[in-house]
Amino acid sequence: MKIVIAAGGTGGHIFPALATIVEMKKLHSQCEPIWVTTTRSREKELAEQYGVTPLFLQVEGIKRSISLQPVKAVLKFVKAFFQMKKYLKSNDVERVIAFGGYVCAPVLLAAKVLNIPYFLQEQNSVPGLVNRIFANGAKKTFLGVPIVEQFTVKGKTDLTGTPIRHREISYNTFEFPFEIASNKKVVLICGGSQGAQSMNRVLVKAVHWMAEQGIVTIWQSGGPGLNELLEHFKGNPNVYCVASMDDLYPYYDRADLLVGRSGASTMSEAALFGLPSILIPLPWSAENHQWFNAGFGEKEGWVLRLVQCDETSDQVIESVKELLVDGGSKYSEMKHAAEQAARPDAAVVIAKEVLSC
Repeated sequence: MKIVIAAGGTGGHIFPALATIVEMKKLHSQCEPIWVTTTRSREKELAEQYGVTPLFLQVEGIKRSISLQPVKAVLKFVKAFFQMKKYLKSNDVERVIAFGGYVCAPVLLAAKVLNIPYFLQEQNSVPGLVNRIFANGAKKTFLGVPIVEQFTVKGKTDLTGTPIRHREISYNTFEFPFEIASNKKVVLICGGSQGAQSMNRVLVKAVHWMAEQGIVTIWQSGGPGLNELLEHFKGNPNVYCVASMDDLYPYYDRADLLVGRSGASTMSEAALFGLPSILIPLPWSAENHQWFNAGFGEKEGWVLRLVQCDETSDQVIESVKELLVDGGSKYSEMKHAAEQAARPDAAVVIAKEVLSC
């Protein structure tokens, strides 16, 4: 059974696709998932790591500018479409599932032209442009969160949650690169797979305050901002800054609170670990989808949503004080709400439906 999985661009598209590929291979021994993605080196590394056959397309998004770039992007799209049409037909691909990113457009168009059944997975509360275009012809669109009212997804939908990896029963054997006393409260700051430099800058004051309270901060800063933060917190025993983490799950497990962006995968993983979260949506996310993502978690009761601004640190201090210092009931209420919001079987649900189509 040959299935094409299209996903590229950001970790928010790629990792849900890879989580679903893992479950497909578990469920069907004869399943041959082919991952169609971009030519970046990161995707090549992940294909090898996950043991999946990659097919690389040279495509790029169309920038709204007066230049030759839009023309070049269209030419690449046309070339990729004919490449995928030939590939799908000659390899007898039975179905296609797309997880987002501009690499999905030529794949979905080829599937539509050849009448190959295709599925979509939309992680965010505001559907991406490609999913909006192709949703009407999809067998089904799997939603990570409900779509906000001002946007619609045509055709059949199913609220499954965003696919993520399963968590282990215990991470007690994991060796952290630094020692954290077992009686310490821990705040994990994570701006996503690439870090979030603008968010980092507005959190420095809050992290200094938390360190004074004896709260440990583990900060995934991203590479570009690491040296600046290391200089800020040089010699501070309660602040650990790293550029990136190969596996965030042990850190989620150790943390008491998450401060970060509101990408769909980050939110799904935080809920999986029952982690109350202070989320600062990326201000320039496409159609402000991160703001709506965080709003959904806020309605469920496990997210505090903040605007990124000069007052963000003060608001984080107030929130951390209420949740981790003052000892009220709000923390336990938010933790319970996060546990209730978790959808750990999203990848399995999607894999089963696609395989049984």
